[in-house]
Amino acid sequence: MNIKEFKLGMMPTNSFLVWKEKEAILFDCGGDDLSKLESFIEEKNLILEKVIFTHGHYDHIGGLLKLKEIYPDVVVYIGKEEEEFLTNSDLSLSNYLINKNFKYKDSYKTLKDGDIIDGFLVIDTPGHTQGGKSFFHKESGIVIVGDTMFKGSYGRYDLPTSNGKSLFASLKKLCDILPSDTRVYNGHTEMTTIGEEKKNLTINGII
Repeated sequence: MNIKEFKLGMMPTNSFLVWKEKEAILFDCGGDDLSKLESFIEEKNLILEKVIFTHGHYDHIGGLLKLKEIYPDVVVYIGKEEEEFLTNSDLSLSNYLINKNFKYKDSYKTLKDGDIIDGFLVIDTPGHTQGGKSFFHKESGIVIVGDTMFKGSYGRYDLPTSNGKSLFASLKKLCDILPSDTRVYNGHTEMTTIGEEKKNLTINGII
């Protein structure tokens, strides 16, 4: 399996294109300027089949409308608890981040803890948002966590639907169930490992 990072949107947000042979999945899509992503997909002759969201904040879903224009057949996935983020600008924070209402009213599918999608195990990791999900690919030794875990840090928990206790429980859960050499791909910092973050979180008294 191959993985490539694209920095999308104003923050920017790390989005990850994952592919095996020709079928590709995009994890998160935070901005409308998809030219580099589009060029890469064309260059590699890939077929973008799915976009999967780790959570529903605008800096992770904000490029969805443009993505669907370019790839109308792409199937959209989001955590069951995050459905309302697709149409509620107060939850997605689009009102706060860009002073606009973001609404996605097309079709999508929902994900729940324990689902398997293209070899990725769906893991409930609430806290940064109420229904955040992480995606563990055992064969490749990677986990895609959105804004739950960063290199040397973790996501905010002072936002609508955030909960610090839940976030810290999610961090502990990831550290407990995943191998220490698992590579952690996150929303805003460079890649890290479960082992490295377990040390950091232990030192700081989080877990």
